[in-house]
Amino acid sequence: MNKKIILGLSLVLIAVMAFGSVSAFDLGSFLGGGENQTVTIDGIDFNIPAGFKEDPKQAKVNQMNEIGGVTYTTNGKIFEKGSTYVAILVADYGKHKVTDDVVKNVGGTRKTINNVSGYISHDGDNTLFNYAKNDKLVIISTTDENVISDFIIE
Repeated sequence: MNKKIILGLSLVLIAVMAFGSVSAFDLGSFLGGGENQTVTIDGIDFNIPAGFKEDPKQAKVNQMNEIGGVTYTTNGKIFEKGSTYVAILVADYGKHKVTDDVVKNVGGTRKTINNVSGYISHDGDNTLFNYAKNDKLVIISTTDENVISDFIIE
């Protein structure tokens, strides 16, 4: 297991918590509305349930990062409905493939949601579900653990 990748994954988890804990939203800038939508983030599809609206000002688009000589790209979006927010982040480590074994070393408790195996952890009011898909790290961070399954497309 490459310790640099594990350190990088840990830092991505910290970043998504900061990314997802934004409390001041500009309601006038939200998009979305009345019916379920499918959104693709870095090649991975997610369901956006009716009523959740995206805050486009908080989007991350091809943000380049580096840790320990490993460069990775992050893409992400934040959705909000009432007091519930959901932040979705996809991290691509290029030639360093993210596998379930790598995600396991980041931490959390093993859990399967919508037939997707990953690891769930809690930090204060936030719940994070992270898993490997298409050799990338996917992190869903939310204030309501019950909505995670609504966003995952198998």
